[in-house]
Amino acid sequence: MRIARRDFRALLVAFFTLALSSLASAQIPGPLAGTMFGSGQRALVVVLHGDLSNGRDATYHRSFAEDIARRNSGVVAVALVRPGYSGGRGLQSAGSNNNRRDHYTRRNNDLVAESIRALQRATGARRVIVVGHSGGAAQVGAIIGRFPQLVDSAVLVSCPCDIGRWRSMRGRGAWQNSESPSQFASRVPRSTRVIAVVGSNDSNTAPVLSQEYIAGLQARGVPAGVTVVRGASHDFNGSLRSTALAAVEGEIPR
Repeated sequence: MRIARRDFRALLVAFFTLALSSLASAQIPGPLAGTMFGSGQRALVVVLHGDLSNGRDATYHRSFAEDIARRNSGVVAVALVRPGYSGGRGLQSAGSNNNRRDHYTRRNNDLVAESIRALQRATGARRVIVVGHSGGAAQVGAIIGRFPQLVDSAVLVSCPCDIGRWRSMRGRGAWQNSESPSQFASRVPRSTRVIAVVGSNDSNTAPVLSQEYIAGLQARGVPAGVTVVRGASHDFNGSLRSTALAAVEGEIPR
């Protein structure tokens, strides 16, 4: 019996999601490593970690992705390991993080975008939601401007949304090779929803960086908003984490 091409694709998607239904998978499509949780085509949620200047492996965002999949049926959530980083358990992503400095480069952002696209194709997800914390948010912010229609909703947590200003505010030297969300803000499509979440006590990526970026998007008619979490700092835990989780879950049913 011959199987039509579209039916064959549907069978592949069904097999892929079934294989993920009971266990997390570290083998994901695309050039980057990561851990995948959940199954279904309702939504794909991709989570990017921060810069981890302490030198540790990129693992802290894994439980966030796992919580999303556990709490929301029909959702695949992926804890993506950014270019050049190790995610523990033998996970190592392509690219270079340049010793975790000046590494939001065009090449690295291309690798992230390529992985998101590959994940969407493999899962057949109807919506794509991407969450980034700190340096991960900077990469997501650039990607949604450079790759229109790739992402339906972006949640930017503790975002250094203007890289030049962020470095200056911290008394640090300029990063010459990194792409900034502010650089591509004029290209973010009105079909993409953008939610920023930042702590009121964030001494690393001050709230004004998120607020001014979001204001610029709103002026262009992009559906965007910012939540300043009272008492929260830069660390991805406590009320900052729970607010980000609520923001993601608010985007899934759209």
